Amino acid sequence: MKWRFLLVILCSGFSTLAQDAVIFKPDSLRRTLEAIPVSGNLRIDGQLNEAIWQSAKPSPSFIQIEPNQGTTPGLYTNVKALYNKQFLYLGVFCYDSAGKKAIRATDFKRDFNNRQHDHLAFSFDGFNDHRNAMAFYTNAYGVQRDLLSFDDINYDLDWDGLWKVRTTRTDSGWYAEIAIPWQTFRYPKNGDSLQYWGFNMYRNRRLSNETTAFSPYPRSVTFMRMAYAGSLTNLRPPPPKPNIRIQPYILSSYDHYNNFPASQKPTVTSLKVGGDIKWAINPNTVMDLTVNTDFAQADADRQVNNVTRFSVFFPERRQFFLENASMFGVGVGPNEDLSGGNMRIRPFFSRRIGLDDSGNPIPIEAGGRLVYRSTKRNAGVLAIRQRGYNGSDPTNFFVGRFSENFGEQNRIGGLVTIKNQSGGTNIVSAVDGFFRLG
Repeated sequence: MKWRFLLVILCSGFSTLAQDAVIFKPDSLRRTLEAIPVSGNLRIDGQLNEAIWQSAKPSPSFIQIEPNQGTTPGLYTNVKALYNKQFLYLGVFCYDSAGKKAIRATDFKRDFNNRQHDHLAFSFDGFNDHRNAMAFYTNAYGVQRDLLSFDDINYDLDWDGLWKVRTTRTDSGWYAEIAIPWQTFRYPKNGDSLQYWGFNMYRNRRLSNETTAFSPYPRSVTFMRMAYAGSLTNLRPPPPKPNIRIQPYILSSYDHYNNFPASQKPTVTSLKVGGDIKWAINPNTVMDLTVNTDFAQADADRQVNNVTRFSVFFPERRQFFLENASMFGVGVGPNEDLSGGNMRIRPFFSRRIGLDDSGNPIPIEAGGRLVYRSTKRNAGVLAIRQRGYNGSDPTNFFVGRFSENFGEQNRIGGLVTIKNQSGGTNIVSAVDGFFRLG
């Protein structure tokens, strides 16, 4: 009798877990949205009252994700897509019976915390490989947030894409009008043939915490799990072109001192010149170069009282090291805010470059990073030359990373780091794998 009672409890538990797990296959509810080509440019004002929007085909009805997965939403949402030779346009209407009174927003900073806002978000998979995605968020006031997703487990939160959004709020809901230049996307060069991309969108109403999606996905994943994404069809984008961004800087100082001895100069001047170059060589390859790197704009570290014998892993805040950081993060998964990780031992920690143990900057003479991503494999190299500091010798840093994709959602790879000084060389290597079951 006891064994029979225990068996009933176990079966009930597994039944409950099954309800919260994946309850449908990725291909079972895949949606499509047809993008319509147009000849002229649209005025991005968040109104959606231009006649050209009437020619766009509306999306299918959204499906509820939270709180009741798979049911009809309590609020209507519609998205349309247009494009020309310069931009991909998206127009969204978010119906709300409470109108403006229902809208919630806590701040207006770029890369806002979307959990505290009424917002909507889009994900695009230009190569349609069901692995990588670009995500764009906006709230009801047109604040922007964007990121890159890799396998829906590693994220580049500090990627800032070039795009524009305007919104309007009415008594029946709110509108969003988005224009994304083709140069922001990464997609294959297919000549003049039509393309279809992986695409998904979701909307969250903060007041009732209702989440609805264009193409439904299980609650155990995010809308960036592109295996569950729908399709954006009828696209004919222009051939991708190299994209170069140059950010030079000049820093000068002049100091004048009084009551100096005659043997010393009363004035001291200095001049520092440097900058960064980002070159998107093709849709798969990006190169970054830096000379006399200036980290003056980086945010200060928060104050921490460390009473343990272990080092504090302060988050990286320098832009050069933030971009494509997920490429070199072996086995590092996301925290609650989709950043960082929970490994106790990290093969590579970028704050060991250009900073001393107290967080004071050490001059960097030059550096470069080359990152390649494709549907089959990923590779990246990082090389930095650090100047001598307080009597120490110059230091050379090198990081190499390679991973091979196999199956639908699996990956295996390795990483090597090298630190070279006149006194010796330190080498660390690691092997990692990522396997998704089901």
